[in-house]
Amino acid sequence: MFNTESVDQLKNVLSKSKKIVITSHKNPDGDALGSSLAWMRYLSKLGHSVEYISPNDYPDYYKWLPIVGQTIVYEKAKEYAKGILHSADIIFSLDYNSLSRMEELGEVVKNTKALKVMIDHHLFPDDYADLMFSHPEASSTGEMIFDMIVALGDKEKIDLEISELLYTAILTDTGSFAFSCTSSHVHEAISILIQKGASPDSIHNKVYNCFTESRLRFLGYCILEKMQIIEGTQIAYIGVSEEELRRFNIQDGETEGIASYPLKLAGIQACAFFREKDKKIRISFRSKVDYDVNVLAREHFSGGGHKNAAGGASNDTLDNTLLKFVSIFKQ
Repeated sequence: MFNTESVDQLKNVLSKSKKIVITSHKNPDGDALGSSLAWMRYLSKLGHSVEYISPNDYPDYYKWLPIVGQTIVYEKAKEYAKGILHSADIIFSLDYNSLSRMEELGEVVKNTKALKVMIDHHLFPDDYADLMFSHPEASSTGEMIFDMIVALGDKEKIDLEISELLYTAILTDTGSFAFSCTSSHVHEAISILIQKGASPDSIHNKVYNCFTESRLRFLGYCILEKMQIIEGTQIAYIGVSEEELRRFNIQDGETEGIASYPLKLAGIQACAFFREKDKKIRISFRSKVDYDVNVLAREHFSGGGHKNAAGGASNDTLDNTLLKFVSIFKQ
């Protein structure tokens, strides 16, 4: 996966003890958390001083992850986090390729003097990193971190904690190995992680079978009351207001996965989930094999991602954003 020269360059950078900060995108998901924490654990084993800073808090259902409690949440400790960032020798960008994905934290990172290294699998990376490992063909950043550890000659340093973290990262970003990005190499990597101690049934239960009652009732509400199919198309969508989120006491991260549910309908090729928060609409697009929602997100909603999973945003009202979405397909 990696260019030998770039790997050697990174290996040289890591040859002496450094102050390192790992960052991931806002609203960290399983891949962002799993890959970042695994990379943190690995770099600590090499003798580096390592911190992981997330732009905001992570969902409760990831609080079982190994060493997740060591995460510094920027929104909760801004001045402390800024001090760590400005004293860092290296800052890693994991699971994002544009500093805008971290919002305010991205500006802080931009203004540091640290060497910046990107490890990411999203399309169209921004040109801000000093050393870039950008591989859109990878299933996840978790897969890339696994391959990077192996490329650096340290496969034996993958312990139980790293295997659980990387398994979670790959599991969540491949849709439980159902997405088209799930290659034979992904299964080979997963096989090694299981050999190292990752327990598939235990991790699956901790990630997917841990809904609160309110979250499960909200899912039912979205499907029964909010799901719409655009007449004459194979497109479905769900849009929820901030008031509806409050009614069900839905916390950040608890809407993860809802975007994919309309794809369970026979004939539906693509769908979208619209969520209102702080007068901004966040959008998740999902599709089946042949439908490219990355193009849809980039051309109409200031976003992007992958062919079958992308994100976007709108500064308009929820109603107007939904009307815009419907009109794209009506045309």
